[in-house]
Amino acid sequence: MSAPPPVSVVMSVYNGQRFLREAITGLLDQSLGDFEFIIVDDGSTDESSAILAEYAKIDGRIKLYRQENQGLIASLNKGCSIAKGKYIARMDADDVSLPMRLEKQVRYMENHPSIGILGTWLRIIDNKGRLGPPWRAPTTPGAVKWALMFENCLAHPTIMMRREVFECLGSYNPEAVNVEDYDLWVRATKLTQLANIPEVLLKRRDWEGSICSTNFQAQETHVLKTMQSMIAPLIKSNVSADSINSLRQINLGNHSLLTSLGQINTAAALIQRLYSAYIRATPLSKREIREIDRNVGKKLYTLALAANKLSTRRSLAFFMLAFRLDHRLFFSAIKTGTRALAGKPI
Repeated sequence: MSAPPPVSVVMSVYNGQRFLREAITGLLDQSLGDFEFIIVDDGSTDESSAILAEYAKIDGRIKLYRQENQGLIASLNKGCSIAKGKYIARMDADDVSLPMRLEKQVRYMENHPSIGILGTWLRIIDNKGRLGPPWRAPTTPGAVKWALMFENCLAHPTIMMRREVFECLGSYNPEAVNVEDYDLWVRATKLTQLANIPEVLLKRRDWEGSICSTNFQAQETHVLKTMQSMIAPLIKSNVSADSINSLRQINLGNHSLLTSLGQINTAAALIQRLYSAYIRATPLSKREIREIDRNVGKKLYTLALAANKLSTRRSLAFFMLAFRLDHRLFFSAIKTGTRALAGKPI
């Protein structure tokens, strides 16, 4: 009996014909050739099934399964349950993995046995393949766990995880519709460490038919609930829904939605309380603390912008706190001020 491949790549497909060939080709052309490619056709009614059958005939690494439409979570759980590799990697049917992705992720996991789930940075592309801005998420385990209190900072299609970790977590939660990945990462923080490789290894498609585009509001509702589940135990007290929403808007950079000084001051106090509690409760390296400091600085900078029209004194106080945590923000402030003086939109 032959040994199992080191990596099992799992992809769910439902009516994904538009970008499916590009997604499959990106996987088959990986520099790491020893992997199994598990594809679950979740009851597609377009040409996806024919495309998948075509590729399955020409490449033995593809293991194709077809089922009646059951949704993404059921499809992923089926694919992961079939996986035989030491590592399970994810892939979506409209994204593109860069050639070195799997090789670099396996090498990282082999060199960092404490990491159970590993993502990468990515680059956004549109439906015509035009490149957008890169997405640079926190990289160190301490910074990733901190950031998870405010956002999903691991991009699902970039993920590679140890199969034993996934099995211990008991698969994706069927009730976590639209946030099955975020839910899994948060649960994983109690079992293992999570990290991101600070390198773009995937191009993620952002278009009108993508899951992220069509389910944004539902995702936000679940994100707020998940934030609450992480924040309350850390500070040992409940936090109001309004405060949680304020933290979310700050994290997204939506400072215009914070309209009162009381709201801004409450959010600032909560951020500082969370920061102090997290630093006390979590063993962190200097690099992790530096990355967390920059994240907190960015949040305080957003609060400074929100306070700017309400109180110059409070705005300056938040700016100074932000600069102390990340001096690079000082140059951002100068650039923003220069644009305002020139009459350009900020």
